[in-house]
Amino acid sequence: MASLRKIQLPTQMAIAMIVGSILGIAIGPPMQKIQFIGDIWLNLMKMVIVPMLIFVVVKGISSMDSPKTLGRIGLKTFIFYTCLVAIAAAVGTIVTLALQPGIGFHFAKATKAIDVAKVSGFSDYMVSLFSSNMFSSFARGDTMQVLIVAILLGIAVVYLPEPRRSAVKPWFDSMADLFMSLVQLIMKFAPVGVFCLMASVLAERGLVTFISMAKLLAAFYLSCLIQVLVFYLGLLWAITKISPLEFMKKSSSTWVAAISMCSSAAVIPVNLNVCDKEFNVSNKVSSFSIPFGVQFNQEGGSILSAAVILFSAQAIGVHFGFLELIRVVLVCTLVAGCSGAIPGGGIVRLMVSSAAFGMPLEIVVLIAAFYRLFDMGTTSMCCVGNLSATLMLDRLEKRRAERQKELGVAATV
Repeated sequence: MASLRKIQLPTQMAIAMIVGSILGIAIGPPMQKIQFIGDIWLNLMKMVIVPMLIFVVVKGISSMDSPKTLGRIGLKTFIFYTCLVAIAAAVGTIVTLALQPGIGFHFAKATKAIDVAKVSGFSDYMVSLFSSNMFSSFARGDTMQVLIVAILLGIAVVYLPEPRRSAVKPWFDSMADLFMSLVQLIMKFAPVGVFCLMASVLAERGLVTFISMAKLLAAFYLSCLIQVLVFYLGLLWAITKISPLEFMKKSSSTWVAAISMCSSAAVIPVNLNVCDKEFNVSNKVSSFSIPFGVQFNQEGGSILSAAVILFSAQAIGVHFGFLELIRVVLVCTLVAGCSGAIPGGGIVRLMVSSAAFGMPLEIVVLIAAFYRLFDMGTTSMCCVGNLSATLMLDRLEKRRAERQKELGVAATV
């Protein structure tokens, strides 16, 4: 038992997936009787989504000491990362729409329960984002409205006068820690939930599940490749004149660390060293941008969330209109930027974003069983994206300093 506890959670889930899949195919329909155990685990995850979102988002935003704390570099970094994450979500949406990996999966069980809200126009869509009664939104589990409420609460905490802020912020921090601890506790039972759900689904569906996952994996990595080529290497070359070959060569240690460790936080010292030794980045920029990006620049997670939402919709036969697709990009951008501190953040992020559209979380659990294959991509995108963005920000700051110096010299002359 002690040796089993030493195995990392993703490895435990992979083992549970393999064993559950084999037994589901070998034994057949009788394995469907254990699905209720997996459903219990799913309900526990659903239970914590709303409160966890509220407290984690408020904690993250209120950690900015004041509106002036971030300064020019901080604001520029935040805007830069937000734009990159939104672009990543759009890329993931477009590629998944084009490849349609969910077609053929036919998750018919959930079709009757799904009711994706439609909006008739842009004004209705914008109104639908804002809650008229926050407690009603919490009770309904309207994830989009909950996110907006949490963001507004976080901003409100930042603007509180210091004595009151010092009283309110620690409570939100403590509640965020409490719910993250609860998520960690629930995630300990993830291998059991994955085993039961995989055994049940494979008993019903057979090997078509693996084919569908392979198609989703292909859509995800194609989206990542487009993001790297166009918005990492292309934009980097346009702004800094660093060639793609030079960047790939000098950032090799970041790639290797990200793929092997699958932890963006663990790659922070590697990225800081690459910034300093390979690219001569100002410490003032890198010491803020790299750690900040681990929290907010979850581009790989944004791509995967969008792909999973569209995959699920295709599997259950739900069609998204243009405004619904815009909402997919917006939700994935917000969730990706708010999930860096959540334990098991990648899987929880998929559940939160899918829940925002009423997608069946059973599909997310199936994907979670294969998550190690996706996680190499999500972590690499985050770490290399942080490095690329930091280089661009550093060069822009240095050009600004040079212009100011030239103006100062001209003024003295």
